Amino acid sequence: MAQKRMFTMKIVDSDAFLDMPMSAQCLYFHLNMRADDDGFIGNPKRIMRTVGARDDDMRILISKRFVLTFDNGVIVIKHWRMHNCISQNRYHETQYTDEKRTLLLKDNKSYSTTHGVPMDDSKMIEAQEGIPAVLEDQEMNTEKPKRNDYPDDFEAFWAEYPKKADKGMAYKKYQARIKSGFSPEELRLAARNYRMECERRHTDSQYIKHAKTFLGDATPFMDYIEKEKPQEPDSNGSADFDKYL
Repeated sequence: MAQKRMFTMKIVDSDAFLDMPMSAQCLYFHLNMRADDDGFIGNPKRIMRTVGARDDDMRILISKRFVLTFDNGVIVIKHWRMHNCISQNRYHETQYTDEKRTLLLKDNKSYSTTHGVPMDDSKMIEAQEGIPAVLEDQEMNTEKPKRNDYPDDFEAFWAEYPKKADKGMAYKKYQARIKSGFSPEELRLAARNYRMECERRHTDSQYIKHAKTFLGDATPFMDYIEKEKPQEPDSNGSADFDKYL
């Protein structure tokens, strides 16, 4: 099994993915890193215990169709073949061949149980002329360009904020609030308290304010600066996981 995994920004930079709680996003990355070369995972509950994930995190991934489930508890990463193109000399087929045979492949290379065509493993295995078979092991010596020039204090605010959308406009409002006298720590605290309130109340993502609104001229964020830290959601989780399998 290959030891390196890739992720496509088409998935992990999408609104559907970024709207999930950070804990669910982290679980998704951990599952991808531990999946076999076909994207299957036979021990998801052990991985959840290892990384401290909650049942709610898995429930979210299942309900949003980032992972597909089978009756025996095995799961598969739905967009695995969008993420990974594994070299021919490193590919090992999954041991969960019965489950694999139930899957179809859609035009966008995502797995499906209802739509698509039977899978052809040669489509995933990297075998094109001119592409080294050990590409995943090559060291990239050129420095990657930065994705943005946002300062660390804004990135800290953004990491806390529960809705990742329209980052550029959010930064403009953030700058305006700094110029009006609010400190980066106050804005980060407001974002954290708002996130925890949304998690505690299970606020649907469509009702969570955009950051540009939260930091807008009406200053709704001020309601969250002086508040005591809300309690974190129950770490034990109360969702009935089995009903989503």
